[in-house]
Amino acid sequence: MFRYFLFLLGVILALPILAVIVLLIGLPITLSGVGYLLGGALTAAGLILAPRAGRNSISLTIVGIFMLAVVASVRLFIVGEQTNPSIRMVALPQNKTPRWINYAVDEQDSLIVGERLLNLIGGDSLREHRGLASALHTDYSDMRTSQRVFPSPILSTYLGLEKASHFDAIIVQADVHRPPEFGLVFLHGYMGNVTAQCWEIAQAVKNFAAMMICPSTGWQGDWWQPPGKGILQATFQYLREQGIQRFYLGGFSNGGISIGHLASQLKDEPGLSGLILIDGFADSTGVRELGLPVLVVQGLQDERIPAAGARPFAQQLGDLGTYMEMEGDHFLIMKQPKSVQNGIAKWLENLESKH
Repeated sequence: MFRYFLFLLGVILALPILAVIVLLIGLPITLSGVGYLLGGALTAAGLILAPRAGRNSISLTIVGIFMLAVVASVRLFIVGEQTNPSIRMVALPQNKTPRWINYAVDEQDSLIVGERLLNLIGGDSLREHRGLASALHTDYSDMRTSQRVFPSPILSTYLGLEKASHFDAIIVQADVHRPPEFGLVFLHGYMGNVTAQCWEIAQAVKNFAAMMICPSTGWQGDWWQPPGKGILQATFQYLREQGIQRFYLGGFSNGGISIGHLASQLKDEPGLSGLILIDGFADSTGVRELGLPVLVVQGLQDERIPAAGARPFAQQLGDLGTYMEMEGDHFLIMKQPKSVQNGIAKWLENLESKH
């Protein structure tokens, strides 16, 4: 009877593994991703064969579990060997070491599989889907030239672990080796925080003496809700504890929309020096009343946040607004990173020259 229970357990494990394998056909997968899939497949196969293969099936299952453990251990070992990583993560507000699961799975695998699944269920359009996997592969390849293993908050986000009392924040160090003069806080949008997106935006400030920090809230990206507000305040406090008294606040998609909803809260925020809204905006009146310079970055082919709405929003900001429109859809940060980075860097250079 117990062997048939193992058989049923093996079938249950095999179904998602097979689904992931099917989703990954034709997509770039990392070596650790291959190891996890192979280990999982061996584990499931051993359980499925339990009613007939007896001890041999147990051995197969043990080999599979061992392979899974080895892949995870190697990734964690590499993390421990990295000195002064340019991409790191802290758990705030306690400023503690993040959860180990944030290093266990390569973000490239989880994000590319997730995007393929999202496309199959109609979560993104054909235009958005086209070229996104290859763009993500290029982004992650660029990141790995400086750091082999980096943290990702994706698993923690979808496990519902991002709370105001304990949340993950990605920090990307600038290339300038002197104390940071300002900070850039960047808010993710719907679907959660992504290390690669944070890293791409950080390339815009790599030549400044700046700290880039991307906090994580729930996958909805609703920063105007109480948990998001608490996380944002804790992030500001962390910057001040690092001696950073001046910072900019940016957001993508729902992150940018959230900034509009939070305008009244941000009105009296000391040190806030400017806003960056990428494919996301709301409440031009509240944003304008902050009296801060605002950079609006808009994809011309964005189907979610149309340029037709972004242009009048930017016009309503008057002299405070700088509008930058470029060829690209909603995912232009990942697909046209250089254009986005150059626009942000030029805008910041103009503002920072006045300090």
